[in-house]
Amino acid sequence: MYETALAETWALFGDYACGSEAALTCAVSTSPLTIEAQRALNSSFATFGYGRDATTFVVMRGTSGQEQPLDPQALFTLIEGFDPLLLVVTDADATRLLAEAYRCTLPLDDASHAFGRTVVAFRNFENLMESAQTKQVAWALLKRLPKFGEC
Repeated sequence: MYETALAETWALFGDYACGSEAALTCAVSTSPLTIEAQRALNSSFATFGYGRDATTFVVMRGTSGQEQPLDPQALFTLIEGFDPLLLVVTDADATRLLAEAYRCTLPLDDASHAFGRTVVAFRNFENLMESAQTKQVAWALLKRLPKFGEC
């Protein structure tokens, strides 16, 4: 049953996602993340026991940028269809939309919860990839996510 919902979600929202089709972890962003940012998240999740390349990257404006942006209801349907164990939101605009979709407060640069999932919401994750010092800031926040099996 889980596989059917996941396959149907990919069929409906494939233009808004890339990466792992297993969706153990999910990163939500307004625009496509750089390869460096994707690698940083995948590496972090591997360290936490989720495996290499276990992340589904959701892009609210679509992976090609030509799609109609997701609205809160569509984002909710997409996330619930993928059913990830945890979420990382990489920018303030994506955080606002996810908070609206889940009707909750998601503080920026902090960890919280939405529908029982741990969520880490960054103001701007990609900016934190610019130096060794700011990467440590991102890592400190990512370490607040549960390790695999603790969810």
